[in-house]
Amino acid sequence: MALEDYSWADRMVHRMAFSAKAPQRMLREMEDSRFGETIAAQSITAPIFITALPRAGTTLLLELLAKHPDVVTHTYRDMPFVLSPVIWRQFSGRFHAKQDAKERSHGDGIMVSADSPEAFEEVFWLNHCAEDFSGGAIALRETMTAPTKTAMRQHMRALMLSRGASNARYASKNNANIARLPALAQAFPDAHIIVPLRNPLDQAQSLLHQHTKALASHSASAFAARYPRDIGHFEFGADHRPIMFPGMEQVRADHSPDTLDYWLAYWIAAMRHAKESRSARFVDMTGFTHDPQGVLALYHLLGLEAAPEASAVAQAMVKAIRSYDTPVESTLADEALGLFEKLGGTMAGSLSA
Repeated sequence: MALEDYSWADRMVHRMAFSAKAPQRMLREMEDSRFGETIAAQSITAPIFITALPRAGTTLLLELLAKHPDVVTHTYRDMPFVLSPVIWRQFSGRFHAKQDAKERSHGDGIMVSADSPEAFEEVFWLNHCAEDFSGGAIALRETMTAPTKTAMRQHMRALMLSRGASNARYASKNNANIARLPALAQAFPDAHIIVPLRNPLDQAQSLLHQHTKALASHSASAFAARYPRDIGHFEFGADHRPIMFPGMEQVRADHSPDTLDYWLAYWIAAMRHAKESRSARFVDMTGFTHDPQGVLALYHLLGLEAAPEASAVAQAMVKAIRSYDTPVESTLADEALGLFEKLGGTMAGSLSA
């Protein structure tokens, strides 16, 4: 859902929800009081976490999983009270109107509407681990405290109940979760953590392009600048906050985000970290998007039923991931490509474990 589709009333409710922690906390307490026992009765099995630096194919994977009848994701309709999906759905449902899909602001051909899946899980982390977002960066997280684990499980259960899907699998797309791979693996031992792989030269160019677009958007509109900050999307623009992988202090000292070298160095640091965590499965997006059975293979990898009708619909959504086919002048190019190959990325690969 494009920001320009937000009416003055939508923006007013958004400001009320994010002006302080009190509104979100108050609604969450109301939800717990009224639906707590029913929420607690929902079972959590093998949650799915899709994560990587942006522009890797995370949105496509989320869209494909959202087509499966046994998968529950956040959608645009969960905004702005993301942390109270049951009570917010009950209240806002009376005002729901059908909305035609439009291309999202990234300009990448992905069409979205109010019912499309979206990355809103970071609102949870902003509320429960605020200390991770200080100093203009995002800290790595090795573990989750017991209260945070409990709260996250409660949030997953509430999302399932809000959809009336008690036996569903929770799935999220959250780029910042690449900072939390050990914590997620420890908190959810049966989880599937998926990291899509895209050719780093293409991904770095796309990252730089989106950062430039975001800077222009944020300078033109106060709401456009505020919105990603409120929901914890610090990937691009005026409030870009990098994840502090090992070596990122030097990357920030040597490169500016308005250069390709910054995004290549950031990619190298991120993927080294993902490789060393040993908790993620990598999906080569070039091979995946050229595989006529790619969606079925993805469902199989995640332990989901084949669901032929959903698989066919999802497969029809798949298109080749963009290749820029332009020379990259950078001393980091060979290093990035070498790491890409070690992680299982090829120009004609498939799903890898």
